Amino acid sequence: MKLSAAVAAYFTDPKYPSMGFTVVFLKLIGLWHLKKVHYIMPFCLFISFMSQIMHVLMSKRIVHFSLNMFQTGFFHLGFFKMVLYFSNLSKWMETFNWLSEMEIQQQKDIHLKPIVDRYIKYSNNVAWAWFIACYMTFLFNYGENVLMVVIQMETLHEIDPTYIWFFFLWPKDPLTGRWNVYPYILLQFLYAFCAVLYATAFNILCVSTMIAMAGQIEVLSEMFRRALDTDSEEEQYHNLISCYKRYVHILYIQNNLNKIMSSTLFIYLLIASINMSLIIFSLANLQQSSKIASQVLIISLMLEAFYYYWHGHKVMHQSQCVSAAVYDSDWVDKSPRVRRLVYIMSSTVNRKLVYKAGPFNEVNVTTYIQILKVTVSFYKLMCDTNVYRS
Repeated sequence: MKLSAAVAAYFTDPKYPSMGFTVVFLKLIGLWHLKKVHYIMPFCLFISFMSQIMHVLMSKRIVHFSLNMFQTGFFHLGFFKMVLYFSNLSKWMETFNWLSEMEIQQQKDIHLKPIVDRYIKYSNNVAWAWFIACYMTFLFNYGENVLMVVIQMETLHEIDPTYIWFFFLWPKDPLTGRWNVYPYILLQFLYAFCAVLYATAFNILCVSTMIAMAGQIEVLSEMFRRALDTDSEEEQYHNLISCYKRYVHILYIQNNLNKIMSSTLFIYLLIASINMSLIIFSLANLQQSSKIASQVLIISLMLEAFYYYWHGHKVMHQSQCVSAAVYDSDWVDKSPRVRRLVYIMSSTVNRKLVYKAGPFNEVNVTTYIQILKVTVSFYKLMCDTNVYRS
């Protein structure tokens, strides 16, 4: 218990209440205060990724290896997510600072503190759970891959390059010789570990800000409900105006986050839905160990999609409650001037705040269900095509 408390305390930053784990994690992997040295690892990942593309283009099995790269796309997304983080660092910092400043201020208010504390606890618990789940999935799946490579190498003394998707020197297939195979295993591990590290950081980063945004919108609803809990008409008017200014700033922050995350969420939507179909389709032809690893991978892909889309849905849901919160205030016996402003506010703050995965897809539970439907449809299409060929 003391050890867990010490670890939890280490991953807590009082300047960033609901994003303490995220910020400390970014500091540990060198993504907080960026220096030139911090670009070395992303550059190495880029060289590694390009080497794989070069191998695919130079291979006689272009379609086979292209499909293999697509099936491991969730590893390669780590590089793209970090490029997106580097290119939008100023917007991330603006978002971090504003959300954290608001939370620190609101913790001093006895009416708002319970809401903020609830979201802070929830955000850090979700970040911890997600980090642990990601690396357990990575170690389980990669461990199975390494085990299969070692077994085939030691029994058959050769291996299909499909099991080793790190092609830096463009080896010929099949691979033979321990000194050709095992160094590739080490390089593949380092590449996958760093890619998952960056991908996990970006995932936690996005969802932590989503949770904090949902918390700020719920706090805004509470502020609207209490805006008229005073006898002074001028204070009532001022409180409503202050709440609306806060709403405008929330719109601005949400729009920035949507621009940052939209393209990556769209790419992930495609990779996750098609990959789940391909894995399900190939389960019947896999060995028992590979079948278990693939099943774990399917579950992890479904959970990752749910991880994004559920918290995107929370933001959307809270935004739809703001307009009703204005009418929850004690406006009935107020002056005509205040009642008119209440009406204007209620009709103005009724905008549904949604994150986008590309130009068409909203990040909510409805889209998540559609992803599962697309997965099943694509799987049935492959099955029907296979039956037709047979």
